[in-house]
Amino acid sequence: MSASEPAVHPVVDPDHREYVRIDCYVRSNVPAAVSDQIRALVDRLWSLREHGCIDDVQVSRWPPQRLLTTEAGSTRGDLVTEFEQWANRHGYSLEPGFRRRENPPAPFVVDTERREQIRVPLVALAFYEDDDADALRGVVPCTERSATGDERTYTVDGWLTAAETRAFDEPIRASQTDQPPLMERQ
Repeated sequence: MSASEPAVHPVVDPDHREYVRIDCYVRSNVPAAVSDQIRALVDRLWSLREHGCIDDVQVSRWPPQRLLTTEAGSTRGDLVTEFEQWANRHGYSLEPGFRRRENPPAPFVVDTERREQIRVPLVALAFYEDDDADALRGVVPCTERSATGDERTYTVDGWLTAAETRAFDEPIRASQTDQPPLMERQ
């Protein structure tokens, strides 16, 4: 693979034809310019779906940090833990896109419990197979770790570009003025 050729995450290769569902998680409360970029990225996913490259797409906002009620549901931490377990089993890291950080208790506050904060990327893709929520096949963005210390980071834009190139012989992005990598740096 040349340096200019987009890297396809080997676990979620678009040429692999089993049932593939992509859950796309996006941040809410982002500036309008970033929101437009996210919308364009989601449109690219839908285009791949319409062309039969993926079987299903679900777009959701990231779950909350903590549940405020006793209602059933998962938190952001639950979801990221699932992603981390997949990454650890398969030799990947979720950094730099995902980060956990412990916040010290606030001064002058009675609650002395340290709280963990989870930073998530603006957009992430979770790949599932067999229409089974437990069949997580991959997560993007992620970084492949190797025994030699080399690392390769797979991005959402990179995966989409590679999938579009394989499906349509060229990416859907109209020009280099589109800047999805900006989203993944934040």
